[in-house]
Amino acid sequence: MEKLGIDPLLIAVQIINFILLLVILKKVLYKPIITAIKDRTKELEDIEKKSLEVEKARKETEKKSAEILASAQKEKKELVLSAKREGEAERKKIIEKANREAKEILIGTKKQIERDKKKS
Repeated sequence: MEKLGIDPLLIAVQIINFILLLVILKKVLYKPIITAIKDRTKELEDIEKKSLEVEKARKETEKKSAEILASAQKEKKELVLSAKREGEAERKKIIEKANREAKEILIGTKKQIERDKKKS
């Protein structure tokens, strides 16, 4: 090999140096990079979980809001109908009272006319 200009000792030292470099790089760079990647993956999974929870909460809130709105609409209709019924009942009472008073006035007037006729 020396005829080719290759020194076996130099190659052995180069191989040992390369292996040492790989071991050092694995300890210094590989583990921290893998740890950072795992941490980032976990962080992304947590963010995704929170996003799903927020979406679920939003849907629940939307559903509750729709239920409350429907309930309010129903209550509004019931109140309007109740107010109409009360108004109609009050109107009937007023008309009946006015009719009674008109009849009383009419009867009173007829009696007065009869008295006046008897006197004359």
